Amino acid sequence: MTDFSSLTHHNSWIVTSVVCSSVAILTTIYRLFIRRARLWTDDGCAIFSTCILLLQVASTFMHANSGMKSSTRIATYYMIVITFYAIIWSARLSILFSILRIDPSGLRRRFLLGVALVFFGALLILIAQLFWVCERKPEWKDAVTPQCPLSRQVIIFQLVSDVISDSTLIIVPLQLLWHLEDKGLRRRLCIIFSTCIVTTIVSFVHVAMILTGGGAKVLVTAVVEDCISLIVCNIPIVVTAGLRRCQNDMHQYPTSSSFLRFDTYIRTDGRGTDDIASALWATSH
Repeated sequence: MTDFSSLTHHNSWIVTSVVCSSVAILTTIYRLFIRRARLWTDDGCAIFSTCILLLQVASTFMHANSGMKSSTRIATYYMIVITFYAIIWSARLSILFSILRIDPSGLRRRFLLGVALVFFGALLILIAQLFWVCERKPEWKDAVTPQCPLSRQVIIFQLVSDVISDSTLIIVPLQLLWHLEDKGLRRRLCIIFSTCIVTTIVSFVHVAMILTGGGAKVLVTAVVEDCISLIVCNIPIVVTAGLRRCQNDMHQYPTSSSFLRFDTYIRTDGRGTDDIASALWATSH
């Protein structure tokens, strides 16, 4: 995350932050509208990620204000980087808990809880690395627009953790959904959960920009990565709700407040899979 020096760069960064954040926040609001009667841990993680995103937007405006005191700009820099990590990892935890919520296997649920602890640990390590690297070399704090030069080791750890975590979020639900007899439904749900790969792609672009000194593009890709992470964690809820509404229209079902209930478990033992649609597409009135 580099190059805060140009006013043009500041403007493009702020515009990207506002536009992308608005889309991400709207998807969360719609998700909460769908899930309003049965909020769970995954929804809580999405709410937390959204609140942190709002804090990041505020920090962006504060850091772009040249009239701020040096100490304030240093604090907002730290806030921007910390919120960058917090948004991404809380969004990943939201996806993970969405999977955990619909998985009937006690063994897999314990495994997923372990993965959640690993995700949280990765977030703490990234934040600790930030202070470890930046406080050991405080010269950057004297700059007009203070920004810590993160080491290559920090960037590599960020990339590796991104790839491993997103791969986990793709593989785990694919295993869960593999036994569905309805191939069309299985394919749609697999595609929905596989959208995690979009976050990985943006992460690669972001890291590439950092390593090549991409300037303002680094800031833009960081904001985009945050917002895409939040949007992706809402996709399993929002898109499947849309598919449910389409099914209602196609089959002329009653349309009185029918919403997706993505909180029922899936049987993966090969028995009763002909009822899987009702488990995934259950409605509340």
